[in-house]
Order: sequence, then structure tokens, then C-alpha cells
Amino acid sequence: MPLTNARSLTAASPPGSRPGPHRGSHRWRVGAAALLCASAALLLGSSEARADSIIKSPNDHPDYAVELEPHLNLGFFGPGIFRLGRGGRGFRGDLEPAFGAGFRATPIIVDPGFIPKLNNTVGITFGIDVASCGRSCVNDVQMAIPVGMQWNFYVHESWSVFGEVGGQVRTDFDAAWPDLLFQVGGRYHFDEDLALTMRVGYPWFSVGLSFFAG
Repeated sequence: MPLTNARSLTAASPPGSRPGPHRGSHRWRVGAAALLCASAALLLGSSEARADSIIKSPNDHPDYAVELEPHLNLGFFGPGIFRLGRGGRGFRGDLEPAFGAGFRATPIIVDPGFIPKLNNTVGITFGIDVASCGRSCVNDVQMAIPVGMQWNFYVHESWSVFGEVGGQVRTDFDAAWPDLLFQVGGRYHFDEDLALTMRVGYPWFSVGLSFFAG
């Protein structure tokens, strides 16, 4: 067979033959480019998020003297852990839901807060909560007067977070007893004067509106 015919037969690819190595290389390059683009987009998003953060900008937060917050409460410990087992109606240790509402006032006492290089404040929070009391109480209604420390961190123009620790006095209007207070929460700030406030912890899960005054 002439040499030219052999070369032509070698160059021709029969139908159904596997693609050449250049096609696999092309797919690898496309995949690598897509991965690089995704990584760049992720890094860009992270950079923008860091640029929006105000946590390292002390005093870059709503300028107010006191936060006023009406809220709704949901609890799962009835009259509280120090009252369970003393059932005024003969029940012992009932973990019953409690529903109610309350009000908090939190004047700011330290600004910047305990970490001067961060955007944080410290306030004293106090108020009143009224809720159902369950079968561990003599009456169906309880009242609590909480007092604690609130530590706020402003992480974004629209978001702040906080922690609270303290104590409270609770009563079912037949007896009074002490209780604890430890909660964490966050606020979504609609503007400089109004925010949606949410809490989780003990003794309540709460949702309310915060009005910033002063």
C-alpha cells in the first residue's frame, strides 16, 4: 500500500470513535474557568459584606438615650424554674406554656461599651411582663419585674445583636419568688428611630418593636 494511502487511513476517524485528547482538555479549561468565576463572585460578595459591616466603627449606631420596647412573650416554664414543684393546686413540675405581653425600657449607660474599639453599648434594662401562669400557680395570671444588663453590638446599618443577664421578681398575686433572666436577641432597624426586636432565652421568647428616644 502506498505511504500516502496509509497516512490518509490513519488520519480518518471511524464513526463512533472516542474524541481526541484536545476535547477533554477543552472541557477541563471550561470547568476551571467556571470555578474561578464562582470563587471570584464569592470573594467579591464577602468583600462587600465586610465593607457594609460597622462593628469596628464605634458610635456608628442610632444616637439615643433610651430604648422603649413593647413586646409579646412566649414561655415554656410556666411560672419559672424556682416555682415548679411548689404547685399551688397540687401539680408538680409542670412545664406549661405561658403567653403574655410586656414592656421594657433600656437607658444606655456606657457608650462605647466594654470594648472601646468595637461598635457596642451597655444599658440597664427593666420593665414588666404579664402572662398566664399555669397549674403551678394559685392564680391564672403572673407578673414579672425584670432588671438586667444589656450589651449591644451594632454589626450592620440594619442589624444589631445583644445579650441580657439579670434577675426578676415574679408573683401570681398570692406569693412572690425570685427568678433568673438570660436572653440573647437581635434587632432589624427600619430606620434610626424604629426596629423589630426578637429575643430567645429564659424565661421568654419575645417579639416586639423598639422605639429609640432621646
